[in-house]
Amino acid sequence: MHSKKWTWLISAALVIMMLTLTGCQSIQGLELAKAVQNGANVKSSESKGTLQLELVPGDTSKLSAGEKAALAALKDVKIELAVKTQDSQRLSAEGKIIYSNGTIPFNVAMEGTKINLSIEGAKQPIVIDLLGGADISFLSFLPKSIQEQFGNKLLEIKSGLIELILANTTDPANLAITSVTDKVNNESLSLQKAHVELSGTELASLLQKLLANVLADEAGLKKVLSQLYDALAPVIQEQIAAGDKSITLGLLTNKDLTLGFVYSPIHNYLAGLADSIDPTKDMFSAKASLQADLFIDSDKQIRKQNIAINMPMTESNNGASAIKISYVSESWNLNKPVTASKVDTAGALQLKPDATAIFRVLATLDKQSTLYKMLKNDLQVTKKDINMVTDGSGAKDDAPQPFINANGTTMVPVRFVSEQLGAEVGWNGDLRQVTITDFLTGKTLLLTLDSKKATVNGSAVPELESAATLSDNSTFVPIRFIAEQLGCVVSFNNETRVVTIHRD
Repeated sequence: MHSKKWTWLISAALVIMMLTLTGCQSIQGLELAKAVQNGANVKSSESKGTLQLELVPGDTSKLSAGEKAALAALKDVKIELAVKTQDSQRLSAEGKIIYSNGTIPFNVAMEGTKINLSIEGAKQPIVIDLLGGADISFLSFLPKSIQEQFGNKLLEIKSGLIELILANTTDPANLAITSVTDKVNNESLSLQKAHVELSGTELASLLQKLLANVLADEAGLKKVLSQLYDALAPVIQEQIAAGDKSITLGLLTNKDLTLGFVYSPIHNYLAGLADSIDPTKDMFSAKASLQADLFIDSDKQIRKQNIAINMPMTESNNGASAIKISYVSESWNLNKPVTASKVDTAGALQLKPDATAIFRVLATLDKQSTLYKMLKNDLQVTKKDINMVTDGSGAKDDAPQPFINANGTTMVPVRFVSEQLGAEVGWNGDLRQVTITDFLTGKTLLLTLDSKKATVNGSAVPELESAATLSDNSTFVPIRFIAEQLGCVVSFNNETRVVTIHRD
């Protein structure tokens, strides 16, 4: 089982869940859109909730004993949270992860787009920069200082973003309203319950219509971009006042010019999202479903949520036929003074959401901790299979292609392979040397171009089969050297000419 797959599914499901529940119905006096908009305007609150993930077993005949054990361990996972939201930039949560092999308590504080985490089993706090390392094409032209503040400022205009979504969302077909009395934080309240049911294909259709409408709503999209520019303008002026005289930053002082320049890339980015929705797969298939109950008070505020998602995994090879996600929460003290807790980040591990992140985390964990065992043994986050063709047929791929040299040695692109395996690659142009830092094994490999000599943790190792070489501006090294030093296994399929590097 691969963590990236689970993370993508869960994150996508939650985002889609939020977008889908913004229908603009007005039934029995309830304006659901108004409640959603009010929720976006809530500055502070307290809440508690439980996220539950359940794997539905499927065909396990091809799984190893270890994989079957991991599937059984992860069959039912709960995350309990008690959250304090101080404002749009600051919130904290005390929680615990509960599954069959143990309980893992944690505390988290979010400041803008940075997550400060203290979790049982980690020898030091962890700080995750959600935008650091994020591959967002339309941000690439911005100065680094602006990129770093982009996410924070996006949070500040959340209300405007929700308004754009609401203005372009079509109504869900199956929406029913009833009056109920229920408790929120032990207080009995008269509420209206909005019940929504959607199939995966209906969900795909709603999202496609939403994105199509947003793409057609030039005025609405430009209004949000204008709000974002106004939020970022003080950052631009601060950088200029600090002496930054870069041409790009200077151009950003012209609002009309900036908005004209960024509109097209963002429009294209949204168009790409629309094209990526496949009504035949996973959460968008006919067998997928979403049910949600929103409980709304007399002030048109959402006070409770019960959400259930059933998502088939048609192309899964991990023994699960579907994943069920449920989320229940309730909120109180809306717009009242709330103080978020802090996490001491002294000596913290600084992370960006890239391929090395999980390996860096594992390196700092107590190997006897429940968290380490969950990540390594149950989630099997280090398990990797890299498949590369050696006959040149994959030359159109983005990644450099391996080749077999005159000595019969399979040469692989060191940066691509190392980063796929969670290692960090450095380059010293003056010495023509490549450094590979593997966080899982703790090894540091040093290779020099056009040399068969290499060192591991500073000590010389037997000469390489072939010298490291430069081809198409990428450094290539013998596959077996990388595999052996990073604890991997290499296999080769003569029929398909595909070489595979496997790491447990």
